[in-house]
Parts: sequence; structure tokens; C-alpha cells
Amino acid sequence: MSDQIRKWFPVLFLLLLAALSYWLENKVKFAALSEASKRHVPDAIVENFTATKFDIDGKPRQTLSAQALFHYLDDSSSKLIEPRLLLVSPGRANVHVSSKWAWLSENGEDVYLHDKVEVIRDAYGVHSKMDMKTEYLHLNADKHEGETSLPVRIQDPKTDVHAVGMTFNDETRVVNLLSRVHVDYEK
Repeated sequence: MSDQIRKWFPVLFLLLLAALSYWLENKVKFAALSEASKRHVPDAIVENFTATKFDIDGKPRQTLSAQALFHYLDDSSSKLIEPRLLLVSPGRANVHVSSKWAWLSENGEDVYLHDKVEVIRDAYGVHSKMDMKTEYLHLNADKHEGETSLPVRIQDPKTDVHAVGMTFNDETRVVNLLSRVHVDYEK
């Protein structure tokens, strides 16, 4: 019996070594994936993309484009470089939103725009084009709501408004200026 064990010993040793190597490789891979999910590093990068959200009738409701999107596994958020958002509401003016960069929440509803944020409402009916600028804007595109606590400037051909802090609802067309409001109005 000892001759048979001696003959099979190298094979058994190699099988044991292969099993140990397989187990060790999987342990290292799992640890690396687990560690990567704890760090805030991108797991996917998309360049020069455009995504469109349609309403129930198949008409475009929102279009988001950016130079680059970095998706992060740890919190499922995304960083957008040079984002541009177009909000379309039937019977109302289109709203264009842009900034240098932004964070997009996991569910895609909340956009946190940073650096040179600009919101342009196209002219419609008797209303002229309106331009709003700030350095930060939290926007919920589905609700058409936004807010900032930073200085904001709103302009149209006859009005120039400066304020600190603002909330707005594009559906109801209500803008609340929160403090230090200064308005120049041309008759």
C-alpha cells in the first residue's frame, strides 16, 4: 500500500497545491474588490455622452450630456464634467442648465452643480429670456426645483437681480430670493 501512496503522492500534492492556489487567488480578488468598494474611486468612465428621458408619449422631457461621467461604486454617485441639462415642459419655455462639474445622486434625481452654474430659460409668450448665474445649485430635475445658498444673479432685458440664496420651482414659476436682494429695473 505504501508503494501506491508513493506513486500518487506527487499527484495528490499537486492537487492540494492547485486547490490552495485557487483558494488564495479568490481570497485576494475578493479582498481587492471589497477594498475598492470602500474607496471613492471610479469603477466606470464614460466620455462625450448624451442621455434622454422621455415622457409617456415618447417625447423628450430631459436631455443630459457631459464631456465625461465618472461612476463611483462606493456610493453609486457620478461626477459629471461640463454637464449640460435641457428640461422640456410642454407649453412652456425650455430650460438649459450648465456648469463646470456636478455630482449626480445614486437615483439620478438630484444634481449638485458647481462652478459657473448657468440656468437659461428661453423666451416664451410675453416673457423674455432669463439668465441666472451662481457658483452652486442643487437641482431636482424631476420636480423642476432648485436651490442655492450662494450669491445669485438673475437677468432679463429689463431686470438685473442680485441676491444671496434662492429657491425656485420651474413648474409653478415661483422664485424665492432669500437675503440681501438688490433689484435694478428698467421701465
